[in-house]
Order: sequence, then structure tokens, then C-alpha cells
Amino acid sequence: MKVFLLDTNAVSILFKPDHTLYAQCASVASGNQLFISFMTRAELALWPKQNRWGPKRAAELKKHIELFTTLFADEHTCFHWAEIVSESRSAGRLMTTADAWIAATALQWDLPLVTADYRDFEHVRALTLVPVR
Repeated sequence: MKVFLLDTNAVSILFKPDHTLYAQCASVASGNQLFISFMTRAELALWPKQNRWGPKRAAELKKHIELFTTLFADEHTCFHWAEIVSESRSAGRLMTTADAWIAATALQWDLPLVTADYRDFEHVRALTLVPVR
């Protein structure tokens, strides 16, 4: 069994069985221990409100999120985040605050990051990526 941190897009893909990348993402996730960053949990919590979902769909998402163990930030995560943001700026690469928190979580716990947005993270030197394509 492997241990992975899932990017928000990977969790999203696994929530939508008709997604074109579902089979590839499910193959990576199957039989492995899966974690998400607090940032992913927060992004997903926004969806029902932002998209005005009804209670049934919101409950389905909440149940889906519970499949993953959430890792929360501490002082070490903050230092990783600052390093990632600084490294990104020095490399001339824009990185969203959310992506930087997800990458920081992966670095803090030394977990490979499963993502369909490989290019958003490829410049972070210390990060191990598992691309879903």
C-alpha cells in the first residue's frame, strides 16, 4: 500500500464517475492510503454554497470527503508554504495560495501529490508528483 496526498482536482475527479480521468485517478487511489490537505477540504466545502447545491448533493459530497484523512496546517506547514511561494516567485511561476498550501502539506508529510494539474506544481523542486492524465 502506498500513501498519497490528493490535490483538490483528484478528489473532484473521484466524486464524478463520468469524468474522463476517473479511471486513471481511481487506479492510482485504489488500495492506497489517501490524505487531503485542509485547503482541499476548505475548497470542497465551498462548492455546495458557491454552486447552490441542494441538501442531497451536498450530503453526497460530505460523505465523499470523509473517505480521506485531512491533514491540518501547523507552524512547519507555514514555513513550507513560505518556501514554496518564494521559490515560485523566483522561478517566475504564479502559484495560487491554495495550491501552495496543498504543496506545503505534501512536503511537510513527505507525501507524493496526486494531481491532474501537473504543470501547476512541476516547478516545486522537492515535491514528488503523481500525474493523472
